[in-house]
Amino acid sequence: MPGPFYAHSGDKDDRSDWQLLSEHLNQVATLARHFAEAACPDDQALADAAYAAGLLHDLGKYRHEFQQMLKKIQVQKEQTYHKQAGAAKAFVAKQPPITFAIAGHHGGLPDSSAIGNHVRGTSGEVVAKQVWQSALEDCPALKALTYPTLAIADRLHGEFFTRLLFSCLVDADWGDTGEHERQRKGWPEESKPAKFDAAGWLTRVLEHIFGKAKTCPDERIKQIRSEILDASLQAASQSRGLFSMTVPTGGGKTLSGLAFALKHAAAHGQRRIIYVAPYLSILDQNANVIREALGFAKDSPEVLEHHSLADPPVNPDYSNPQREAAARRAENWDAPIIITTSVQFYESLFSNKPGRCRKLHNIAGSVIILDECQTLPPDLVAPTCAMLKQLTTLGCSIIFCTATQPAFDHDELKEHERLHATEIIPNQLDLFPRLKRVTVEWPKNRDEAMSWVEVAERMRLERAALCIVNSKRAARELFAELKRTGGKAFHLSTSMCPAHRLAVLDKVKERLKVGKPVCLVSTQLIEAGVDIDFPFLMREMGPLEAIIQAAGRCNREGRIPDAGGRVVVFRSKEALAEPGKYYPKDRWYKAGREKVEQDFLAAQREPRIDVPGDIQDYFKRLYHSGKLDEKNIHALRESLQFQTTADAYSLIDDDGVSVVVATWQEQAGQIAAFIDEVRRKPIRTSFRKLSPFQVNMRWHQLQTVGRLIEVDEKGLHIYHGGYDSELGLTDENADVLLLV
Repeated sequence: MPGPFYAHSGDKDDRSDWQLLSEHLNQVATLARHFAEAACPDDQALADAAYAAGLLHDLGKYRHEFQQMLKKIQVQKEQTYHKQAGAAKAFVAKQPPITFAIAGHHGGLPDSSAIGNHVRGTSGEVVAKQVWQSALEDCPALKALTYPTLAIADRLHGEFFTRLLFSCLVDADWGDTGEHERQRKGWPEESKPAKFDAAGWLTRVLEHIFGKAKTCPDERIKQIRSEILDASLQAASQSRGLFSMTVPTGGGKTLSGLAFALKHAAAHGQRRIIYVAPYLSILDQNANVIREALGFAKDSPEVLEHHSLADPPVNPDYSNPQREAAARRAENWDAPIIITTSVQFYESLFSNKPGRCRKLHNIAGSVIILDECQTLPPDLVAPTCAMLKQLTTLGCSIIFCTATQPAFDHDELKEHERLHATEIIPNQLDLFPRLKRVTVEWPKNRDEAMSWVEVAERMRLERAALCIVNSKRAARELFAELKRTGGKAFHLSTSMCPAHRLAVLDKVKERLKVGKPVCLVSTQLIEAGVDIDFPFLMREMGPLEAIIQAAGRCNREGRIPDAGGRVVVFRSKEALAEPGKYYPKDRWYKAGREKVEQDFLAAQREPRIDVPGDIQDYFKRLYHSGKLDEKNIHALRESLQFQTTADAYSLIDDDGVSVVVATWQEQAGQIAAFIDEVRRKPIRTSFRKLSPFQVNMRWHQLQTVGRLIEVDEKGLHIYHGGYDSELGLTDENADVLLLV
């Protein structure tokens, strides 16, 4: 078939805005090699594989039928498939990683059992042979195509190499295709990634920390935070690798960790910092803390706060051009400071989907701060630790930050899974007794429990009280009880979008600051890392790490001397009567609660939340209560079952999709303006502005409430149901819809 051959069509009759196929192949190959070289400067095989994958990835577009389809001539859809031919070419050349990467660049990395269908099907080897001569004539670079000499140490290494190669190819392909679309549509350019100035930014952060220290009212706390910072800066000169940072609440962990990361990155030439937290509530707060310390505005390009709106829709319809264009706006994490969730980070490492895998090559060479790392589900500990260990081979350093260090060196873990981290904080600092600020009151006997009425009565006895419960239902019912009897009460849960939660926290903090009465009821989202300080706290019975983290919201700044903050742990009568309605369904959450009840309280041994030995004992007991690789993910990875691995590795037991809340009346005008901007300029920058106004919903449940959810052609999911100014989503299906 004579040329010209095109990769992508345009709008003009003279085809002056169409993209030539040879141009696309060359640009993707060059860009993929650039990504590989930046990620792994010493890995020539990866760079060569990325270049070869880029040249071959759209080989099937030389098919006559594909070119006809671009010209809007009707052909059978199956005759336009184009990824299989390049995969077949790589397969014949005995290049498994390239084969998988090309086969997966639309739709996702397949299982090894499915590769044969890609290679030997009607769009594979047969088409590769048919189009090869035309391809050589049109794209001379293919004549000089060479393949890398692969030195794969073991199966897990080969799987990891394939993931990294796939990331380079997808980001290059989507980047080049997106740029063609942008030029064709006349959209503004995406902002260029900001430069990472680790040494210069460290100076700013230290000046910020020293400024804050001057306002600290407690000289003892001020001294301890200074010692933690000094230890962090001293440890930063050590070689790249695994670190732990064990600091009780109130020790200035976030800023000291940031200072460590900046100095460490400057010393070792690392490319960015990735801050990972388990809950959006922590991100809401700490994103602001990090920006303030660095001196950056909310919309500065240096800091990317990534939730999930820019990711491809779940089960994207790649035959729909609008949906495919939306998928290409997935984040690639090219900013110097990334602030993201545990779900985004961990599931991206195990995903097979192009949108999530796209960012993997940019994770290489990063300093990764895993805040509140104890929240990792125990049944995923083994495969996650193995993957984190592999990240260190890409020049990454990883910091496990928490007051409750989990047992990531547990004897149930195999050697390739066991993490031996270097502790940043010297033992002689003796932080836990020095930072003890609360006294914990545990239930006196196995039958002691309180109703929501009794909990509300107990809270009202205090000027300021916080109660943390185990479910959104419990939070609503306790909040209703507090409202029924008067007084200033507030509610927090994931039924509210991030901007709403921040607004509530700001109001609560202001009342605390000026000494006004306030009662706050919240789900667990507040207990890990949220900077708020109550003199009195109640915590519904739960896992020990949750209770310890909750206690960190009490007397946080040490204003009440002699460990005068009061924490009351209680059992809920309602939850005991109907556990299925009030307890999280996560079996490990249940196991943690049972360890506290059976191994500690029933044994007449109250857990000491300020003694690291008790915390370690708890985690060792917890990890022995089930499999740390429940779904055999390690075996799946070794057998190159990419899709099955992605399905098995899930922090949240459902596919999620971010939904924009259009009915929050206080911000309805701004939300509508941002939605309009996305529709007019559907670029990543526009999508990012909607992040504070999203909630995460279960994909498979959305079909049941179609009347509430609008899905537009840009890939936006927009919620038009009820939204309360105090409770958030009020639709009767809200608890079923929401992921957490």
